This record gives sequence, C-alpha cells and structure tokens, in this order.
Amino acid sequence: MPQTTAEPTAADDHAVRIVDATPADDLLPVLTQLSGSAGWARAVLDGRPYRSREALHAAARRVLAEQSDAEVLAAVDAHPPIGAGAGASAEPVEGASAREQSAAATEDAELTRLLSEGQRRHAAHFGHAFLVCATGLTAREIVAELDRRIERGAAEELTCTREQLARINALRLDQLLDTGAL
Repeated sequence: MPQTTAEPTAADDHAVRIVDATPADDLLPVLTQLSGSAGWARAVLDGRPYRSREALHAAARRVLAEQSDAEVLAAVDAHPPIGAGAGASAEPVEGASAREQSAAATEDAELTRLLSEGQRRHAAHFGHAFLVCATGLTAREIVAELDRRIERGAAEELTCTREQLARINALRLDQLLDTGAL
C-alpha cells in the first residue's frame, strides 16, 4: 500500500532535505511525538539521509516492523483513545490525534457509549488499547471496526495494530513534510 498518492515534487525533495539536515537533537522530540515511540524516532533518524519521501516512508515502515511487540504497544499507549478529544493545551500527539479523529466526532450519546465500551472490551480482550487510523472514519465506522477486530486472534490483532500505527505514522510524516509541523 503506497503511503502517498502524488508523485514526488521538488517541494517533497526540499522537505526531505530539511529533515535530513535538521540536527537529531531538534528532530528527535518531533518524531517521538509523531509516533509515540522514542525508539522508532531514533532509528528513523539513524537512517538518514533519505533524499526522498518514498525512502523516508519505507524506512519508517521498516523500523516499525522491526520493533518488538512491547515497543509497538508502548507507542499505541501514547495515543489517546478514540473520542477522548484533546484540549487547547494538548501535546502534539494528542493534537494530531484530535485532528485525525475529527470526522469521528459525534453528538450521538449512544455512539459515544459504543465507542467507549468497545475500546474497554478490546483492551480487556487483547490486553492493549485499540488503535485505528481514524482519518476520514465516522464514529459509526470506528464502532464497526472495533466489533470486527475483537473477533480476531491476538496475533492477528497485533499485526493489524502495527499496520494502523504505520498508517498513522505515514500520515503524520506527510503532515510534517507538507507543513513543517504536526
């Protein structure tokens, strides 16, 4: 699955050159906030230079694939629950999560209850938080995804969680490259 749909442009290369040239001490906290994992951020930084968006995305996916289950689940824990919202003083990961979850915002109390209950069931069943790339999903679609995924085995769910984290990381990397901020 490609991480970006557009062909690379001179602006892409320029943005990646900035990432490649930024001092690691300055970029480490940004990438840690982006992913929820300092280990992932350090490994991505250690792979520089990338010179292209595609190379950066490939490295980000490879690093995540090589992380232990415990490292992945620690990154998952850094993401707020779906529907938790984020206040004006939220940390960048929470701010990015709030933006990504905006389509899932609902005034429907029943859907809010189902989201909350589904996440509790998921955590009790699998021993870790539910993570989904919520960009563009409605609350109803997220509830359906929760219901679908709770029927999986633990190994299959962890594989899906890794894929969802990879998608979130890719979206946030694109956001960083496109705007210079999360």
